[in-house]
Amino acid sequence: MDLVGGVPLPDGRECKMVTGIDGHSRFVVITSVVAVPSARAVGSALPAAMRRYGVPFKILTDNGKQLGKRVLLSGQD
Repeated sequence: MDLVGGVPLPDGRECKMVTGIDGHSRFVVITSVVAVPSARAVGSALPAAMRRYGVPFKILTDNGKQLGKRVLLSGQD
C-alpha cells in the first residue's frame, strides 16, 4: 500500500493516488484518488477493498505519516 503520483488540480493543489497491490499476484486491490493525502483519506480507502476482497493477513507500507500502524488500525489522522 502506498500513496503515489501527483495529479495537478486547476487551483494549484495536487491529488494523490492511494494504491494497494497484492504482493503475491500483483493484483491491484485499491486505487483511490484523494484530494488531501491525509491519514483519514487513506484509512477510508481500506474498508471498500476489504469488503470486496477480504481482510488481508498483513499490510506492508513504507510507514509514511499517512500509512503508519495507528492510521491503518483506527483510520485516525
